[in-house]
Amino acid sequence: MFAKIDTVHISVSDLDRAREWYKTVLELEEIFQTESYIVFKVGSGETPITIQEGKVRPSSTKTILFSDALEETRLMLLDRNVKVGEVLTDEGVTYFEFMDLDGNHFEVCHFLS
Repeated sequence: MFAKIDTVHISVSDLDRAREWYKTVLELEEIFQTESYIVFKVGSGETPITIQEGKVRPSSTKTILFSDALEETRLMLLDRNVKVGEVLTDEGVTYFEFMDLDGNHFEVCHFLS
């Protein structure tokens, strides 16, 4: 029925401000844009993140990003004035959470060896 996840769509309140934040803070590569949305490549993964200006609503979902250097990634985000949670461990996975400028939830994870 489905071949893949096409994109992760995130609503933002200010497209230009969010573009700069996603490029600078998260170091994502902008790969496509229109007047109403921007698509970013995430590392070597196939599924991009698309941001689009619109009404930002609370959600029960969150985008989970993988990092080979979890603590280093966390410290980089802290240096960029991003509020990040503590590193937690759950069933073989370490992770922490953070939010973007509009309060959209993200998690960064790493698998324990």
